[in-house]
Amino acid sequence: MSTAAMRSGNVMTQLDQNLRSLRPAGLLAVGLALCVTVVLSLVLVSGMAFAQGDQSRQLTVGDVVSGTLDSDVFVQVYTFVASTGDTISVDVTTEVEDLGIVLLVADQNGNIVAQDADASTSGASVADLAIETDGTYFIQVLRASGAEGDVSGDFELELSGTIQLSGDTVTLQDGGIAIDLTWAEAVDLNLEVRDPVGGTVHAFSPTAPSGGSLSADVNGECQDTTADNPTETVSWPVGEVPAGSYEIIVHYFDACGIGGPQEFQLDATVNSGTTQSIPGTLNPTQEYLARLIVEPNGSWTLDNGGVNAGLDVSLFSAEVADADPIAVGTTVSGTITNAEPAQAYTFDGTTGTPVNIALQAQSGSLDTYVALLGPDNTLVASNDDAGDSTNSGIDFTLGADGTYTIIATRYALAIGGTEGDFTLSLTTGTAETPTDTTGTPVPAATAADAGETTALTPGSIEVELTWPTNADLQLNVRDPNGDTVYDDEPEIASGGLLESVGNQNCTDTTNSPVSYIYWPANRSLLPGTYEVEVWYQDNCSDNTPVNIALRVDVGGQTIINTPQQIPLNAHFMITFTIDQSGTATAGNGGFFDMSTANTLNYQNQLDSATPVQLGSTVSGSITQDQPFELYSFEADAGDVVDITMTATGGTLDTALFLIAPNGFQAAYNDDIAVGENRNSAITETTLSSSGTYTIIATHYGLNLGGTTGTYTLSLSQP
Repeated sequence: MSTAAMRSGNVMTQLDQNLRSLRPAGLLAVGLALCVTVVLSLVLVSGMAFAQGDQSRQLTVGDVVSGTLDSDVFVQVYTFVASTGDTISVDVTTEVEDLGIVLLVADQNGNIVAQDADASTSGASVADLAIETDGTYFIQVLRASGAEGDVSGDFELELSGTIQLSGDTVTLQDGGIAIDLTWAEAVDLNLEVRDPVGGTVHAFSPTAPSGGSLSADVNGECQDTTADNPTETVSWPVGEVPAGSYEIIVHYFDACGIGGPQEFQLDATVNSGTTQSIPGTLNPTQEYLARLIVEPNGSWTLDNGGVNAGLDVSLFSAEVADADPIAVGTTVSGTITNAEPAQAYTFDGTTGTPVNIALQAQSGSLDTYVALLGPDNTLVASNDDAGDSTNSGIDFTLGADGTYTIIATRYALAIGGTEGDFTLSLTTGTAETPTDTTGTPVPAATAADAGETTALTPGSIEVELTWPTNADLQLNVRDPNGDTVYDDEPEIASGGLLESVGNQNCTDTTNSPVSYIYWPANRSLLPGTYEVEVWYQDNCSDNTPVNIALRVDVGGQTIINTPQQIPLNAHFMITFTIDQSGTATAGNGGFFDMSTANTLNYQNQLDSATPVQLGSTVSGSITQDQPFELYSFEADAGDVVDITMTATGGTLDTALFLIAPNGFQAAYNDDIAVGENRNSAITETTLSSSGTYTIIATHYGLNLGGTTGTYTLSLSQP
């Protein structure tokens, strides 16, 4: 793209000449005046695409995208990268017969290499285009009448074909690659595999140019469901396949009315070798990641990842400590691998400066993710996908003077499987993320509550949540005494008050809601750890994606200012701690799911679990440094057990998990009685197999929780 951008003037001239040559070939039917309109519009829009290097419309083989043509937008431009020897096909379909679609494919020099200029048909296609030169190619989809007329309509574009494998490959002679996903209920789980060269195989794209294919979408859309060993397989045939990292994603797509956690098993076989397996558990809407590593010499391993239940860039503290400087207005290059899943860069910024950060993949399968840390190393902005691409970008106005850190990483961070080279650009510009850049406390803002605009009350501690949709989100703040301010408990003993509740119960909703909790300005700061939670309860019939802005001020200083995209039913949590001097420090933040223990990353500590006997009671403690403790016991299939965890000191809000000998989660409990008894109990549980069981004693919020204290844990038979 950079080479094409440098030559944008020559490209537009050449493109103009080529377009004019089209008129005798097929556009004559739409009239000379309309043809000129199309030519001019295409030159302008294509020139803009070349000059800007727009990556948001970059396609890969197998992609299907949709667009709209009308009198305002009468041409849509897409790009793809191809190599000599590739064969590409482009198909554009529409249900609007009068739209008169014209399809052009141009190389990076502006030369038309293929076209379907017959405007008398409803769609257009280019079949089996042989690529003769490496580079970026441009697809233009036009409305034949240009800006004239009032015909409008949607279209769908599919890019297909075969590519020559680049990079390392391996020839499998005895057997190909087979990745099997098996589960045991009539629910819809989806298997997705992303190959090392950027191809993807899943239910909505069942083949990849590298040769991968999906056997079937079992229980898809909850139609003709089966509980009889449902299995999906993604495979590559015998022969030459890409070597490298294959990212495996298991999606719990739909509970199909059954609900609850779902146990599954991943099995992988390469070249008829011994099968390697990973068991796991998912809850509805969750994703589980693993990766298959195939070496050029034919050796291979199946590596476990875990549940992608939140993006916690604090995992990259070592990279942040060793960050490289980046100057504003420059672009740097780097590489993301499984061994080094992140790179960090620092720059000095001043309050009120708008910055633009663009992280773009340049090779391999890399699916980028970018995060921005403030001068205190707390997360202030992040992005996974910018626009229609898997590249990432942040537009943000800096809220304080100091040194900022950019983390360049990938989807699912350390447990992800995509790899490749990237470029990272840092520029100044107009920010799109609304941010208070004055450093003043929240009271200077206004809140829309049930359609009214009111000033927020000043406070010694202020927690403000805003979002731009009609959805109902709940804001909870728990103080160091363990008391929580929220809509059912608007005032607590330490002075915490709920002043504003946005879109509560989907009543009198607004698309500019604010929830606001504060401690009065005349109250002294209670030292200890505070827990802030955001729960997306109901979309209130508004399906717009929800981007929240969560801000915490302590003593007039902003210590948390984090934008996040939050899905329906998700929980986001972040803590902050106030010491005896009144200094506040933000803790880690992220998403969590109390129905699964996977985010605790307990698996590598199972051997250190403390043995307990049936009929015994033990004591323990949960701290910020030790958010869980493990216990083990031996049992036989058919045994029935009770496990109870009772808080005995501190602010501890307990939680319990039971892990079976095969590694699957067998049971869990958060509260014995929600709103009444926040101790935890797993009762009258019949064990399905013999062997060693593991009990996980933890707290609400898992690795993000803020409550701590002592407890007793009892194991008995009813």
